[in-house]
Amino acid sequence: MLQPFSEYIKIIGKGQKGGRSLTRDEAYHAMKMVLANEVTGDQRGAFLMLLRTREETPEEVIGFVDACRELIEPEVKTLTPTLDIGCYAGKRRQLPWYLLAVAVLANNGYSVMLHGAHEPGSGRLYASIALPQLGLPEVSSIADAKQQLMDKGVTYLDLSSLLPALDTIIKLREVFGLRSCANTLARLLNPTAAQFCVQGVYHMHLDHKHCRVNENYPSIDALCFRGDGGDPEVNGERETELFITRNGETEEVIMPVVADKWALKDKDMNVNDMLDVWAGNANSLYGEQAILSTLASYLVLLQKCDVADALSQARQLWAQRDKSATPF
Repeated sequence: MLQPFSEYIKIIGKGQKGGRSLTRDEAYHAMKMVLANEVTGDQRGAFLMLLRTREETPEEVIGFVDACRELIEPEVKTLTPTLDIGCYAGKRRQLPWYLLAVAVLANNGYSVMLHGAHEPGSGRLYASIALPQLGLPEVSSIADAKQQLMDKGVTYLDLSSLLPALDTIIKLREVFGLRSCANTLARLLNPTAAQFCVQGVYHMHLDHKHCRVNENYPSIDALCFRGDGGDPEVNGERETELFITRNGETEEVIMPVVADKWALKDKDMNVNDMLDVWAGNANSLYGEQAILSTLASYLVLLQKCDVADALSQARQLWAQRDKSATPF
């Protein structure tokens, strides 16, 4: 059982001259063995860190994603959201204002599936922590998620409920001191096979890699961009390249600067500040421009409209929100 996997380690680990990247088929079988726990801990660590050292190719990521999706329980596919959003980075400089953009969508007839994970000791504020305070209680079963999606138009499921084996790999950061390809795979997972999905990334050129992967799944319309801290949040303090993939082809759209000036780092990271802004009782220099820019980017994906129209709609929808109720 263990010998075949050592061949995959040899393929990527022989060095600059002797090694090569995995084919899509090899990557699929290798990741399937990792997720099925058919490798030793040493083998898993060596494989993941060798990939980390030279970075995964789009072809390898596609094979890994194929393996991940195959292992998702069929019951998950009974959830039928319009939009899938992975929330895996966690915020460390600003609050997760993109969640209020999601709330606006949910309150206007869009059904949204959120999923994410958290890394122990990261010091980041994850969506799973903020959402209950914003009015979306935690659920841990597919049945409860389905009911929540019907009642509120949005649900959040932790990766530990969707694909526990991948969640285990993400949490190995505490052991390695480094993230692995699992963080990329989780963002690309789209576990319910929703028609539309959003992927926020952090590092330069990762958005290009995501595009190459998204192009291999033409039935899904995908939006990828370098979000604040790596989460699916557009920072309106700078231009953001939105990469939208439809029918296997990617186009680039520029979300312009909408902020008048730069905001300082949020020292408190208090979710109650988000509730105050939603209720109209307070202003946030960073938060409100992030909500509008993020909401507009989602609308560009969902409605196939141009940026100017999306920004206009975002401002209108934000102004019309129900300030007397909680966001979710």
